[in-house]
Amino acid sequence: MEIQIRTGATGDMEEIMGLIARCVKVMQDGGSDQWDEQYPNRGVIGEDLKQGTLTVAVLDGSIAGIMVLDHHQDEQYDTVDWADTKGPHLMMHRLAVDPMAQGRGVARKLVAFAEHFATENGYQSIRLDTYAKNGPALKLYRGLGYDQRGEVNYPGREAGFPAFEKVFVHSSAR
Repeated sequence: MEIQIRTGATGDMEEIMGLIARCVKVMQDGGSDQWDEQYPNRGVIGEDLKQGTLTVAVLDGSIAGIMVLDHHQDEQYDTVDWADTKGPHLMMHRLAVDPMAQGRGVARKLVAFAEHFATENGYQSIRLDTYAKNGPALKLYRGLGYDQRGEVNYPGREAGFPAFEKVFVHSSAR
């Protein structure tokens, strides 16, 4: 079955929160404190949906993955030695794949969508961070050509967050 990508809708809230709860359980069972009952919460996801920045991947009729694409760059990013300083930059947040759908290409399809969106809309790079204890995400981003540019820290987390960037070369001749 093909993975469909679309903008999230307010009616998706319960399904998204269920996906997040399953992801939190798997993270915590694996010893990661990246996400918990406090984050990402209903308020955060509701704002993402309201702003139209949350993208969903639908597989077999159910939401199998989510991600947020926006311009919000945490102040911690100011300490990172980014390759592209010109911009504009697209930020990727809250990429998550339902544990029941992992290994089926959902994350890769979401990242490919983000890259296509970025290049079609004139972004110079995509920036993101992921938890140092999130081995699958680290492997994914490195395997897709994202360069680790530094590390940021967030309060209350025992490990850092490697910051990644993928710079796009745009042709000036058309």
